[in-house]
Amino acid sequence: MSETKLILEALYPPIKPTDLEIQLIKSKPLRRLKQLAHFGAGALVSPVVHSRFEHSIGVWKLTSFYFPNDIELRVAALLHDIGHLPFSHAVEKTLGFDHHQLTEQYIEEEEISSMLKAHNIDPNVIIKILNEPSPITGKDNILGIDHLDSFLRDTYMAGMVEMLPKDLLDRMTCTSKGIDTDLETGHYLLELILSDHKLFLSPYMVAVDRILAESIKVHWSSEPMNKSGFARLTDTEVVSMLKASTSSKAKDLINTLLFEPDRITINDSNTGSGYPISIRKVYSKVPMYEGKPITQYSIAAQKILEELNGLSFHSEVVIASN
Repeated sequence: MSETKLILEALYPPIKPTDLEIQLIKSKPLRRLKQLAHFGAGALVSPVVHSRFEHSIGVWKLTSFYFPNDIELRVAALLHDIGHLPFSHAVEKTLGFDHHQLTEQYIEEEEISSMLKAHNIDPNVIIKILNEPSPITGKDNILGIDHLDSFLRDTYMAGMVEMLPKDLLDRMTCTSKGIDTDLETGHYLLELILSDHKLFLSPYMVAVDRILAESIKVHWSSEPMNKSGFARLTDTEVVSMLKASTSSKAKDLINTLLFEPDRITINDSNTGSGYPISIRKVYSKVPMYEGKPITQYSIAAQKILEELNGLSFHSEVVIASN
């Protein structure tokens, strides 16, 4: 497979990978991300199905665009998500995992660490970058490259964007703190962040993540499984596991997501008849304008952030009987 085909994607201009980056992109930990939905269980009930692999390539391309000569930061961008579980964030909290710890573990393992060492890069340096505030994560409540790609990619794949992401890049710079831009572009980015939250953290989409997690929990209660082994599975392997479960409840839950999502109902209050759900996390970091948070300059930006923070909810998901 040519290096060009390995990294084709629609959002950003082409970036020439180094030999090390090509090796990493071909590695099993990176290729596994192709089988993990960025949208979690929402990928089972919606047409938005991009993977953690596309996101990782996007974060790498943005990092390489803004920091072309920082090879360690570029490598950290490529590897930042390799510890994700099947269906990304959908089951992480409910099942008691931490993908950041798993990412560290996978970087230290032979396949990745040997590649890094062969190119005179200490794996611990990459882990350190990922564990500290950086342009990838953003510092001091500033929007970083990782979430910039998520918001651009999610809304692009959902058909919500008015401008192609690649046309925004020259309007933005990236400092050690994160993204800096003009007021107009900053407002547009905040609107995309709000749109992304309204769709992907809506009660219904949070509910489908909860249903998937419950299906796995019920399956485990009937067929105990090694947690570290589960963490390395792909989405398809998890779905196959649940469809073949000896637990009829686990099978009913996964079949609801796959074939009967119309059975899913959201109650505004907790009646005790379903599974409690609440918004997982609202992203409150903002782009900078002239080196400071845009909210310090713009009332419009403040209002968007207030609306974002007002999206929290506590409700309940119920599955109707067949």
